[in-house]
Amino acid sequence: MKHKLFPLISLLLIFSLFLAACGGSRPAPATAPAAAPETTPQAAAPTTAPAAQAEPTSPPEAKIRRVVVAQGSGVENWDPPVGWITASEWIEMNVYDCLVFADRKTGEIKGWLAESFENTAPTTWRLKLRKGVKFHNGYPFTAEDAKFSIDRIINGTREQFIVHDQWSFVKEVRIIDDYTIEIETPYPEPAFLSKLGSTGCGVVSKKYVEEVGMDALANHGMGTGPFKLVEYDRESFARMVANDDYWGGRPEIDELVFRVIPEPSTRVAELLTGGADIVTGISPQDWERVEADPNLELNHYLTDRVYQLTVANSPPEGVDGVATELLPIRAAISYAIDRQELIDLIGGHGVPTLTRLTPPLPCWDQVDPPLYNVNPYDPEKAKQLMQEAGYPDVPGGPLITVHGSLEGQYIGQKEIAETVAAMLDEIGFQVELKLEEGTTFLEGTYRDHNEELMLESLGNRITDPWIYILNYDSQFGKRSIPRTRASVPEIDELAEKANTTMDPEERCKIVAEYAQLVAEQYIAIPLFHMPDAMGIRKTIDWTPSPDGMMLLLNAHFTD
Repeated sequence: MKHKLFPLISLLLIFSLFLAACGGSRPAPATAPAAAPETTPQAAAPTTAPAAQAEPTSPPEAKIRRVVVAQGSGVENWDPPVGWITASEWIEMNVYDCLVFADRKTGEIKGWLAESFENTAPTTWRLKLRKGVKFHNGYPFTAEDAKFSIDRIINGTREQFIVHDQWSFVKEVRIIDDYTIEIETPYPEPAFLSKLGSTGCGVVSKKYVEEVGMDALANHGMGTGPFKLVEYDRESFARMVANDDYWGGRPEIDELVFRVIPEPSTRVAELLTGGADIVTGISPQDWERVEADPNLELNHYLTDRVYQLTVANSPPEGVDGVATELLPIRAAISYAIDRQELIDLIGGHGVPTLTRLTPPLPCWDQVDPPLYNVNPYDPEKAKQLMQEAGYPDVPGGPLITVHGSLEGQYIGQKEIAETVAAMLDEIGFQVELKLEEGTTFLEGTYRDHNEELMLESLGNRITDPWIYILNYDSQFGKRSIPRTRASVPEIDELAEKANTTMDPEERCKIVAEYAQLVAEQYIAIPLFHMPDAMGIRKTIDWTPSPDGMMLLLNAHFTD
């Protein structure tokens, strides 16, 4: 079965932004002479004595090593725990450091601003902090800053810090001395290190924030990271320069620029003409053009994200009933979708899945029978399940609404939404497809107005499955955005066990059982493990990590 649709026009990786930011001017293309960075490298000394001249001349300035990244959106907020939009985090984490952080290739948690860590008691972790680290304004980093950065989140509100509830794993932070802290958790926390290095983990200067206020920080990031923010415009660019005093070693890149270019084809044009060096979200129709350029490399990789249909397991407020509150209807929707056809629609990269527990997450391969790389497309079974459920005489029936956004972080989202609607229509569902502008979708449907089905892309942390686990227990809607409005006591019980079991092998057994139960209940309907395609200039030696984070500290030049 193939569905005739408009040609695929985009592989978008765009996140909607909400907060205002300070002004600036658009930087010149990468091929234009670069403006001098805040800290200009020393000019190279001549290797031979210059010939005698009537007037002395100045030695030529050293070449500024500049990298321009073009992606679909920019920085939501320069205060790390205020936002959780991934594309924004990709940029800002070049300016900040966390206490611990994941190796972007292996997923192993390593000491960052904390040079070592130890679980000294079931609910206590001791962290030894690095000495000699400075914030970009010269203020020294100490235990006061580490404690302050966490305390303001856990003592704040979700209105102040969107990650507030995710940081409830911290009960108290205690200062032992200037370079030692203890963090107490309310219960044994197997995902402690992963959570400590997760969204909002960027450490800020207590003295600086107290001097200028959080509003100022939101508009001009100031951390200890490998790059210093010089200027930015929320709608168009952010320009940074190398931190000469970075504790981890100065980056090779002198100047790092992120350009905001929403249209994928325009990003590719900039890559081809030299206006960008690294470009995300390249559409299939542009792959050949990039591959044909001898100066460019096209990198296909699987992200940490899964494209799924988020299902209303109960009606939103003010609605009497929805068809998807019936388990057979949810199952019928899953069987009606040919996941491989959706993958083919976006160029053939991607893996069909019935779960968000995907590699390289721990425990993904413990699930038996497997839920990953599975495509149970069976339209006849879907029709049988619909009949057993009594469709169309079902709560809220017979209409099934499919919500989606016309632009955002999804890959080929318009075309996929149209195809999913066609597949459901083909087996007998009465489908209404509602595609909205990005901001309208995020502020309405996404928040708590999912009538039956909503297409979205959800990510994980490559270090631990804790984000996957918290998404399906009944408390998730109270902690965050109530996407599914599901409540299954057995799932809640397994989530609690998975969140408190310290033994890795035993925990994996629980996580695997949890994954099977979530799949059996069709709390959501995963579609495929999402790919991305990134164009990179061959003069830059850098490989994107599985979570796609655009950290350029370890980029090298080959010329």
